[in-house]
Amino acid sequence: MNEGELSMRVAIYTRVSTGMQVDGFSLDAQRNTLTEKCEKEGWEIVEIYTDAGISGKDLDHRPAVQRLLLDAKLHKFDMVLVWSLSRFTRSVADLYDTCNLLNKNNISLVSLTEAFDTATPTGRAMMGMLGVFAQMEREITSERVKAALLERASQGKRTCTEVLGYDLHGDSLTINVNEAKMIRYIFNKYEEYENLSAVAELCQLRGYTGKRGRQQCAWTIKTILTRPIYAGFNFYNGMIFPGHHEPIISVQQYNRVQKLLTKNQIGRKRETFTFLPEK
Repeated sequence: MNEGELSMRVAIYTRVSTGMQVDGFSLDAQRNTLTEKCEKEGWEIVEIYTDAGISGKDLDHRPAVQRLLLDAKLHKFDMVLVWSLSRFTRSVADLYDTCNLLNKNNISLVSLTEAFDTATPTGRAMMGMLGVFAQMEREITSERVKAALLERASQGKRTCTEVLGYDLHGDSLTINVNEAKMIRYIFNKYEEYENLSAVAELCQLRGYTGKRGRQQCAWTIKTILTRPIYAGFNFYNGMIFPGHHEPIISVQQYNRVQKLLTKNQIGRKRETFTFLPEK
């Protein structure tokens, strides 16, 4: 490095999972090798970020890599140096998204043991290929998630992570007494008034809100009225399955409300509402 020339500021990232504490992959081995590389090149090590005993499946659950990404946005370094790309992430989609984030902040990602450096023309060309594989990975993951949720629904297990009227209980749901009272009120009042806005105003007067405290409106009232879950059914991907949870309203009342919603539709676009099988 010539006198007066600014030193390359480097962030080193190391990671091992619980089953990778072996020579060549251990934290010490990664740290020592990467540190020696920086010393040889005359690069300044800003910080060494380490995730120990954590899977490389995704980035979300790794504290050190999340801190690294925040520091990247603050331009604390010019390069992220890793022993191998698999130490950084095993997800092509995560790798592609991270490289884009780093590039926007003029930071390169370099793998010591692989020919990967996003600051070079070859590295930028590889980014294009990564984009293709990242999209494919996302689509495959999406299909797997859909298949898993469909299987859960067919077994009567919940497919939601939050729903007004119920609390989560393992793979099923238990009735939230106070919220269930609101659900019954909404169904009863819609049968009485046949008007979504009127029911929303009644809920506002009573202080009835959504799960997260949001005020009820015509749209949220309609969403509640069209959820088969309240009659004991799971609805996923256009299909209906009997659920293991206790219903809040009867199937008969649910179907009566769907008939009223169908009759009271306004506008040129006509919706199709889901009716449930009555025993």
